[in-house]
Amino acid sequence: MILYEFPFNERIRTLLRLEELFNRFRFFLSGQDAREHHIALMTLFEINEVIGRLDLKADLMRELERQRQTLAQYRNNPNIEPRMLEAAHAEIERTVSTLSQMQGKTSQSLADNEWLSSIRSRAIIPGGTCRFDLPSYHAWQQSPAEQRQRDISKWAQPFLPL
Repeated sequence: MILYEFPFNERIRTLLRLEELFNRFRFFLSGQDAREHHIALMTLFEINEVIGRLDLKADLMRELERQRQTLAQYRNNPNIEPRMLEAAHAEIERTVSTLSQMQGKTSQSLADNEWLSSIRSRAIIPGGTCRFDLPSYHAWQQSPAEQRQRDISKWAQPFLPL
């Protein structure tokens, strides 16, 4: 039996969408084929779209603070493994620290890249990323897989703290 729970909170639905998108992104980025890297790049555009719509950084920091307070309630509970609790607390602290160091609007990094913007605008059109529409993109897709992975990873870097 498949159990489906509908999250009623829009913030949680957004975070679940992002989790799904980041999982898809990692999966296709790890591939070697140019078509997999195309999907990874299109997924990065989707991540950018979701992040650009809201103040995700502030929402995440509020949620992490809520999680930190929840964990603090378990500090003296004899049924809780202290090392596991401290590891979770440390992970929250690292994430909060990383998020607080983020400067500017995360979604702006892709918009500032004219080449990526041209790909994104053509990707909206069905079949718009064909080699005759975007010859520079086609040339990039012919580069070695490791180079494409490095490029996409570099473009994804501003999103990773999220």
